[in-house]
Amino acid sequence: MKNIFVIGAGRTATALIEYLLKNAAEQNWNVRVGDFDYQLAKQKTGTYSTGSAVQFDALDDQQRAAEISKADIVISFLPPSMHLLIAEECLKQKTHMITASYVSPEMMKLDKDVKKNGLLFLNEMGLDPGIDHMDAMQLKEKVEREGGKIISLKSFCGALVAPESDNNPWNYKFTWSPMNVVLAGQGNARYKEKSEIKEIPYKKLFLNILNIEVPGLGAFEAYPNRDSVTYIAKYNLEGVEDFYRGTLRRPGYCEAWDALVKLGLTDNQKIVKDSDNLTLTEWVKSSLPYSNGQAVSLEVADYLGVKKDSDIFQKLNWLELFSDRKINFSGATSAKILLKLLMDKWEFKEDDRDMVVLQTEIGYKTESGRKKIISTMVYKGQDKLNTAMTYTGGLPVGIAAKLISKRMITETGVIIPIYKDIYSPVLKELESFGITFRETKKFLN
Repeated sequence: MKNIFVIGAGRTATALIEYLLKNAAEQNWNVRVGDFDYQLAKQKTGTYSTGSAVQFDALDDQQRAAEISKADIVISFLPPSMHLLIAEECLKQKTHMITASYVSPEMMKLDKDVKKNGLLFLNEMGLDPGIDHMDAMQLKEKVEREGGKIISLKSFCGALVAPESDNNPWNYKFTWSPMNVVLAGQGNARYKEKSEIKEIPYKKLFLNILNIEVPGLGAFEAYPNRDSVTYIAKYNLEGVEDFYRGTLRRPGYCEAWDALVKLGLTDNQKIVKDSDNLTLTEWVKSSLPYSNGQAVSLEVADYLGVKKDSDIFQKLNWLELFSDRKINFSGATSAKILLKLLMDKWEFKEDDRDMVVLQTEIGYKTESGRKKIISTMVYKGQDKLNTAMTYTGGLPVGIAAKLISKRMITETGVIIPIYKDIYSPVLKELESFGITFRETKKFLN
């Protein structure tokens, strides 16, 4: 029997835990779920005889060592900053590990020792990063079978609200980690365009957008996602002319979010003085570099260089930024005040449905000319609990755990899912859950 230990029972782990428990009897697994909130872990394991819950404190050295020592595979759904703590213990206990998070430099430093011990630390195994890598690798394989040479790869992904639940002027609601959305892009983004490396600072990030058309859904825009350049070597695409990874939003979102950035309302460093006594208007006014005695709404419009009837201004007004609504939040940064406001305005309600859109575009050369292949995945959630994000973010991890338990993956070390013995079976099984891709090809001029 293989022992699988899942650390973290939050909303994003729901589909993962369900998958493991439903397959436990057939695969001869014992599934243990640990969370600081024991009742949450107990709720997720339910009545399955092959599952059990434990109150787990990842910072407790003795408990961490004890629980991981019993496991063959550890799955960490903790915040990314805590993965290294788990990884170091997994290395000591000679236990395989899976996460859905980006590989940190600190995690990568473990690669040599992980390989030496014949272990697999599989990261970036969620949606984005995760399914995006796997779809790109499968497309790359198809292009190379055709004899094509890839000259461009662009990947776009968004955790969005489904059209039937889209009822606010931002065309957005929180369907996953809200603070990550508020802090998105803080740090430079890098990508390759026309054989040149582009580096975009945070203050210009949301003005540096691409317009994307998604079949059946219409127009979207994308802003650059983190450092795309590092994946060129990982994908073995040195010499490619264009390489871009972007985050999808509906048109108009990025320009309005850029206004929040310009106003300093996404800053998470400086504590806002006397924030518990301020109104939203007073908070916004305090962030302006000057005051000319006009109404705050006019000062903001003047500072941003927009008209009061503009789409940007209307989005800001809808957030009640120019109202006398009290903040009632002491010792907060602007980012945390904004988060509190958006949690109310962008609330994902019980009967709302979310939607994940992932689109990969590969341009390539063949003897018959230049071509482009476009792969699109659109997946909708059922409700607030059974979201598209929890399924697309959790199921790949569960399937990977099955592959590891059956010794179907030959790679060792700290890796991401760019290998065929990972991406081929994972994508195939995801099809059984309705997570499928529609591909189109066309010739380029």
